[in-house]
Amino acid sequence: MLVLILLALAPGLEARIAIPYGLVYGFNPLAVFTLSYLFSTLPSIPIIYSLNWAERKIINKIYFLKRLYAWSIERVRNRAERIRKSQYIYIALLLYVAIPLPLTGVWTGSLIAYLLGLDRVKSIISIALGNIIASLLIILSALGVLVILY
Repeated sequence: MLVLILLALAPGLEARIAIPYGLVYGFNPLAVFTLSYLFSTLPSIPIIYSLNWAERKIINKIYFLKRLYAWSIERVRNRAERIRKSQYIYIALLLYVAIPLPLTGVWTGSLIAYLLGLDRVKSIISIALGNIIASLLIILSALGVLVILY
């Protein structure tokens, strides 16, 4: 179970790999789903809340990083101004995380929410709901494959 939890916490892997791993190794499907969902959703909170701290405490103290970071963040936020003001931005974030493909998970969704300067609580809720949809899609398709194979 420890490997399953570590896979769920890993960026890029998350529930997309943890759920099939747990099912292949014969763990209880409900336990696999619950642990994979919880531990793959968990990083969204520290990512969204700590990037601001990292920006202030680390990046702003190194001149080169500060300039590069400020330029890139301003560029992203200026280009995304219209998107940020959309009333559907949180639904879009939910759907982005809900797509069970590589690089469309909790880590990337949290980074997008931070870069766009979205409301933290609404972003975490959108990401959690998107992750539950992705986790359900993954476990249902993995169970379907296992039923076909056996």
